[in-house]
Amino acid sequence: MAKSIQQALRAMEVVVGDNHVLSDPGTLEKYSLNMLTVENIAPAGVVKPDSVEEVQDILKIANQYKVGIWPISTGQNHGYGMACAAKPGNIILDFARMNRILEVNPDLAYALVEPGVTYIQLYKYLQKNKIPLWIDCPSGSPESSLVGNTTERGVGYTPMAEHFLFSCGMEVVLADGKILRTGTGPLPGTKTWQIFKWGFGPYLDGMFTASNFGIVTKLGLWLMPEPPAYEPMGIVFNNPDDIDRIIEILRPLKINNVIQNGAAVTHVRKSLGHAAVWGGSKEILPKVGRRFDYTPEVLKELKDTYNLGNWNSSFALYGLPEIIQIHKKIIKDAFSSMSNYRFVDSSEMSDSPYWQAREKIMRGEPLSEFDMSDWVGQAGSLWISPVAPVQHEHVTTQIEIAKDTCAKHGFKYSAELIVGSGRDLHHIIWLMFDRSDMDERQRAHQCVGEMIDRYCEVGYLPYRTNVAFSDHIMKKLGLFREICHDLKRLFDPNGILSPGKSGIDLHD
Repeated sequence: MAKSIQQALRAMEVVVGDNHVLSDPGTLEKYSLNMLTVENIAPAGVVKPDSVEEVQDILKIANQYKVGIWPISTGQNHGYGMACAAKPGNIILDFARMNRILEVNPDLAYALVEPGVTYIQLYKYLQKNKIPLWIDCPSGSPESSLVGNTTERGVGYTPMAEHFLFSCGMEVVLADGKILRTGTGPLPGTKTWQIFKWGFGPYLDGMFTASNFGIVTKLGLWLMPEPPAYEPMGIVFNNPDDIDRIIEILRPLKINNVIQNGAAVTHVRKSLGHAAVWGGSKEILPKVGRRFDYTPEVLKELKDTYNLGNWNSSFALYGLPEIIQIHKKIIKDAFSSMSNYRFVDSSEMSDSPYWQAREKIMRGEPLSEFDMSDWVGQAGSLWISPVAPVQHEHVTTQIEIAKDTCAKHGFKYSAELIVGSGRDLHHIIWLMFDRSDMDERQRAHQCVGEMIDRYCEVGYLPYRTNVAFSDHIMKKLGLFREICHDLKRLFDPNGILSPGKSGIDLHD
């Protein structure tokens, strides 16, 4: 196998140039790094294509030598992994050079991009060219990829928070090198590829998200026209038991589109963690600690300093100024039945790194930083992401499971609840640990596995996970798993594309 890999890498050098095929120890170490509970996962080499034609040729070589290819967009998948493959010995296909913004249509409010295009890159392009369109960003690195996050079905914080929902038209390179265009893209000279999702016949786009059936090399993304007015809102809740009431109030406000964007309700520990990694308050890191296990005295000091409560809700209003004022009154009236809470005013927002970041991201500005490198020890980070109905009994059950499981393994609960459509809620649990502490790493692994099991047992499926737990979840899904493997055999009979991604691997 080692001989085949070396032969494949040499053949790929002919395609992309020897400067763009890397297999030196330093590079392999860089691409093996992760923030997971497993050991670093070393690749056999790294190849950086510059065009779709080069990708096609690379896949033909991979099929010839039966070597695994693991595509990455930018490798900034904090919380669910990094740039590493699911298994050692694959060739990383790094799309850093394929970072072209191919089109931005100001009138129809869409962009067409390659996989290496980052959130900060598109944001700066829109700003430089004075195009009045907003993007929707996740809370991770500004250097993360729009294509990568969208095809992993990530979410953000503007009214276009469900990223895959607002994508339109893919170009996919299949394992055999053929090019598939979805939607209306197959029609020569199509004029509607980025404006009409469904095309003719079956809708295929979803098969190429969170899967390993093909490589998305172009993606259309709908953008948000800059609204006439924008007003961020924040609410600090001091009672730790208020989450039930908060959820019940938010649900009708979201379903009726009074609150238009991805509304977040964030636990104080995750709020402080975000404040620390979002670039404005590294001085709190020694107090916060990796495991969120600060004392009640330190917690009170930090809450006061950063204008935080035990739960912190953020959302925004968009549109005509007079409509914003009407919606603002509706929201304030809805929360007036509660006690021990307060709305965060604009001066408090400007004084707090946490609220500053919230204000920016809800208007489509990528956060300036997402850096855990200053945290003591070797930073480990895992996100567990079960979905819940937006009803207090389900949210309460999920929180109880998370708190109980974390405590059992020696960790503290830290999470953000993102209310999407008003019907579904993403419960993003953040488990921080020290990867250099083998006992702590083992406990973190056990904690995540047990939490996933407990959620699935009572009907709450995580919508996303990291490479160490993909198979763990997929094995729970019965016929669905069998169909995924049938599709894998159809699209990729040699099993060369991202072996093991989402628990789909023909070589198991």
